[in-house]
Amino acid sequence: STKIYHNILPTKTPPPSHHRLSKYPPIATMSFIQDLLKPGGGVALIPFIRMTIMLLLLMVIIMGIAGIARIHMLVMGFLSVGLLVSISMFEKAWNDVHRSRGGASSQNVSGAGAVGRSDKEQEKTD
Repeated sequence: STKIYHNILPTKTPPPSHHRLSKYPPIATMSFIQDLLKPGGGVALIPFIRMTIMLLLLMVIIMGIAGIARIHMLVMGFLSVGLLVSISMFEKAWNDVHRSRGGASSQNVSGAGAVGRSDKEQEKTD
């Protein structure tokens, strides 16, 4: 029997999961998104955010040296440095909390696969 996929001509095999007409993203993408949406999961984005801000800072410096809107580049550079310092302070506080809760087996924020969750089950105190 033939089935119709994505309202195109009937085929006998479904298109691959990376097909541009596929209405469902690949399973690995869904797993990553689900990890991000869990409590504390957004911490996994800190390395990406840091690199994005560093690229912004690099572009601001280059444009400032080139003489394009120097005062605006100075303000954006100041704000970019402030964001980098803020992220570093948050990461340090996050790692301190995990070290105090988990001992030596804590995860660093910038480590691969850090999604802000611990495999150790919480103890009940009530």
